[in-house]
Amino acid sequence: MKRWILYIVLGLIVFFIWDNSLQNGGSSDGFSLIFAEKLAPLAHNLGFHGNIWALNRIVRKLAHLTEFTILGGVLYAILRRYIEYGTVFKTIGLGMSIAILDEFIQRFSPGRSSQFSDVVIDTIGVVIGIFLVKLVYRIGQKKSICKK
Repeated sequence: MKRWILYIVLGLIVFFIWDNSLQNGGSSDGFSLIFAEKLAPLAHNLGFHGNIWALNRIVRKLAHLTEFTILGGVLYAILRRYIEYGTVFKTIGLGMSIAILDEFIQRFSPGRSSQFSDVVIDTIGVVIGIFLVKLVYRIGQKKSICKK
């Protein structure tokens, strides 16, 4: 993948994350509630019998995990080109810094709060993203070795 594409994707992801943090509580809840309502029949079939607000909370936490998984993968793909040692830890540190700033931004959005648990979920997402990118690179290396 071209380098500049990764930088654009990184910028868009960070913008998306922080833009969502700037939304007021009502807008943010309303947006995630749309997904929760669409997922409710599937969740019910899978045995989830909680109310829509409990499902909405799960949707919101999964959104954190998903966006930071993407962020972690893209960050790692960029940093591994420039950093020879400690790339994983530096990616986690940078991802965690973005997560902390994300929660800090939410403190100033009406109807929102910051939660340490979200930083933990975000950091787990970064680690998953790193793992997935490393897995893709390993598979690519094995295929290139097999072709030789």
